[in-house]
Amino acid sequence: MDAEQWDARYRASAGGVWANEPPAVIREIAEPLTPASAIDVATGDGRTARWLAARGWAVTGVDFSAEALAIAAARPGGDAVAWERADVHAWEPAASADLVVSCYLHLDDNAAAITRLAGWVAVGGTLVVLGHDVENIAAGGHGPQNPAILYTPAMLQGALDNRFRIERCERVIRGTADAELRDGHTHAAIDTLLHAVRVR
Repeated sequence: MDAEQWDARYRASAGGVWANEPPAVIREIAEPLTPASAIDVATGDGRTARWLAARGWAVTGVDFSAEALAIAAARPGGDAVAWERADVHAWEPAASADLVVSCYLHLDDNAAAITRLAGWVAVGGTLVVLGHDVENIAAGGHGPQNPAILYTPAMLQGALDNRFRIERCERVIRGTADAELRDGHTHAAIDTLLHAVRVR
C-alpha cells in the first residue's frame, strides 16, 4: 500500500487502526533499557512512540501517512513525540539513536530497508524489528498475504553486518490477547522478531 492508500484506511477507521499498546515483545525488550533517544519507524497512529515517550524516551515517530500522524499527535501523550512525515527510503535522522524500533514495516525491499534502519542505531544502541512472518499466511493470522513482502528470520539476520550482536532472531507466536488491530484478532499470528545491539 502507498501513502494515499494508508491515508484512506486511517480516514475510514474512527479511533485508529491499531491496538493501544505496542506488541508485548516490544514492551518486554524496551522496558529494561535506559531511556534515551529513540526512532519508531512506520509509527502508524503512534502506539509504540507514545508508549516509549511515556517512559522517558525522546522519540521521533516516522510514517509516510499524514492521516496516521494526525491521529498519533492528537492522542494523549502525542505532544511528547516528534512526528515526521517521511518515506523510510529517503528520510535520515539528524543523529543516530539509542533505540530504533520498527513494527510491521513490509516493503518490496525489506532487507535493504532494515539495513538502512540499522544504520541509524548508535554504537551501544538497540535495534528491534517485528513483522509478519511468511508462515503467518498458512497459519491464518492477520496481515499481508503476499509472501514476497513478509519476513523470515534468515532475511532479518542477513540484513545486518558485523557491527551488530544479535540477541534474538526468531519466529514468535502472538496470541489473540496481543492483537495488532484495535478491534482484536480471532487467530494467533506468527511474527518474526529481530533484537540486536550495535557493538561497533
